[in-house]
Amino acid sequence: MKKIILIALFVLIQSHPSLGSVNGKGIICECVECNLDHLDSSSYVANNKPTEIGFHFKINKVAIYYISKIGDDIKVSENTQTTLRKKKRYSIDENKIKWTYKDELNIYAYELDRKTLILSKMNITKTKTHNLRKCEAFSEIDFFNNMNKLSKIYQANYNYKPKKNKI
Repeated sequence: MKKIILIALFVLIQSHPSLGSVNGKGIICECVECNLDHLDSSSYVANNKPTEIGFHFKINKVAIYYISKIGDDIKVSENTQTTLRKKKRYSIDENKIKWTYKDELNIYAYELDRKTLILSKMNITKTKTHNLRKCEAFSEIDFFNNMNKLSKIYQANYNYKPKKNKI
């Protein structure tokens, strides 16, 4: 009888809905409304439109990945402000995932709506929204594969532009 109760208790605990772990997952976010003055300098802008950015959640911290242009190479790069021990901790509840981030000039508050996957980048007091992005969630492997695929597309477009030149 004790075994049956323990098994039933174990099954109930395992099947109980939780907040849902985001550990090891990533989101890739496309700009919906973005203020160019509040983009990170690491982010590549193609045809006056900010490129996608990615956020990877691992071990209760979030790392930001950009499509960056370094010389004539367009590649995925992790933001140097958040590498290693500087990655930012995030908080999570049933509706939102929140974290802060400091760039060269400002401190921002990020909020991801878990139902709509709309990411808001606001001033630290959350009185003004600077950027809105629509995100898509991926497993860890798919996150990095898709970020690399995007960088290859931007690289191909970048390489094609000079071919039209006459001189």
